[in-house]
Amino acid sequence: MMRKYLLKLCIYILILFTIFASVNVFIDPYNIFHYSAPKNNGVESNKNYIKTRYILDNPDKFDSFVFGSSRAGFVNTYDIPDGKYYNMCSSEAVPHEHLRILKVFIKNGIVPKNVLILLDDISCFVDPALHDQMLYRVPYPDDDPVSKMKFYYRYCDLITTMEALRVMRAYVDDDPEYLNRYLNSGSERMDRKASEIAGDFSEGYWADYYSLRIDEVISDIEEIIKLCADNGINLIFVTNPMYYKTYTLGVEQGYLEFLDALSKVTDFWNFSSYSDITVDTANYYETSHFTPDTGRMMIDTVFRGAYDERLYSQGFGVHVDSDNREEFISMIKRQAGEFGVERYEQ
Repeated sequence: MMRKYLLKLCIYILILFTIFASVNVFIDPYNIFHYSAPKNNGVESNKNYIKTRYILDNPDKFDSFVFGSSRAGFVNTYDIPDGKYYNMCSSEAVPHEHLRILKVFIKNGIVPKNVLILLDDISCFVDPALHDQMLYRVPYPDDDPVSKMKFYYRYCDLITTMEALRVMRAYVDDDPEYLNRYLNSGSERMDRKASEIAGDFSEGYWADYYSLRIDEVISDIEEIIKLCADNGINLIFVTNPMYYKTYTLGVEQGYLEFLDALSKVTDFWNFSSYSDITVDTANYYETSHFTPDTGRMMIDTVFRGAYDERLYSQGFGVHVDSDNREEFISMIKRQAGEFGVERYEQ
């Protein structure tokens, strides 16, 4: 009798789980189960996962990749020469996650021709472990069945899905090119001007969980450098042009020490400074994301040799290497002092 009861109970639980799982898979607010054709539904997709899975399913479609946080999304991959680039940008992505994805690609036979990595304050202030608790930022799972099962199980929470459904129902999709862009470039929208968006520029962007972690990040970057060197991958590092108020908050907490440490292990193209670009709201949507026009200036500088003497003197578009690193670091520290950052005032 007890055995029959337990059997019925197990069947009942299995049926309930199947129903709940089916509902979550169908609604799928984070596009985990619809990575091949994600919907623009008003909920931030887990782009770390869906883009990685998409590339693994289409290993020959692209030969080069852009990595970075959502800010990197406003670099148009079509503008970058010498490769067919896909933009792997995802919300608050950091070097540890770029390294993880590169290892997954190489393990699966996808060895990029070029890798372009965009760095900024997010890179050195965000602990990637925090993303394990954020459904739109959970990293791509390990290859073993248990890790994959745990990953998918996170997205079978009916309460969370129902809450997301309310957002989805209220959302009006005004981006007809969303799917095409995801499939062919990975970049964000390139058609909106800063003037079309009522961004808030009253204060810089800063999250209360930011904490400087130079040693960990430099270790990840050194591993990326070695991985690319071992596999013949052309690797380029670029720093993002942060809006000056956001940049100031980072500098006050040690961002320039990160750039100093970075300059000791690799060369990079710098766009992080106080410049005519970074103090002008016309170049930003708000205090976190620069516009596609600003991204195009970066690409033209790095890949086409564009040069503006005034901007260069302000630290925008400087190629930092072992020969000029000390001069460059001294310049941006002096500049920070001139803009009122107390730790660098003379």
